[in-house]
Amino acid sequence: MKRTATKNSLKTAMALVFALAVSSFAELAGMNDNTVAESGDNSTMSALVGLGGGNSMIADDGVIFMTLRIGVDVKQLFAAGAWFTSTIEDVRNYNVDHKQMVNYNAFGGFVELFPLRIDKFAISVPIKIGGGAVNAMDKGEEAFESEEYFFMADMAAHFNYRLTKMLEVSIGGGYRMFAGIDKNNLENMDFNTPFGELRFTIKE
Repeated sequence: MKRTATKNSLKTAMALVFALAVSSFAELAGMNDNTVAESGDNSTMSALVGLGGGNSMIADDGVIFMTLRIGVDVKQLFAAGAWFTSTIEDVRNYNVDHKQMVNYNAFGGFVELFPLRIDKFAISVPIKIGGGAVNAMDKGEEAFESEEYFFMADMAAHFNYRLTKMLEVSIGGGYRMFAGIDKNNLENMDFNTPFGELRFTIKE
């Protein structure tokens, strides 16, 4: 019950943050602030907070995930920091005879490279690496339990557009890989998946 309460609290907190962030983003985007950081900006480093969500797959079933990022942007050439990802819905594991629902959460570090930047537009390559836990709940149980732990890495390509001096919106996709999953008739290939993501980032 404690683990379920913790996971539900995380989901609720992330949902609230997402709602507040979207509201703030809409307000920021509506401002008449057309001042965008120029390539000749003297600042060398700025803080960033990003919130994104998207779709991937677990055991051939679609799942929605949400990711929170906190880090720094260095001279608009690359960004680095920490991330936390959690699925916000559960998926049926059809690889076992009984009814079982699974989900996962993970955290780690990221580096995002910006090989091309033209005025407000930029192309970036985010790379994440970390680890997490697969949570499972069998029929008749009331709580999800962490069944096993894994390593995870993904790489993507994103198209970024600076709406205001502070707000950037990104859309992209990539491929996510897992290692260490072998319980409940699940394996790494059940979690390895392409994914798409819509992301909002506030930069100082």
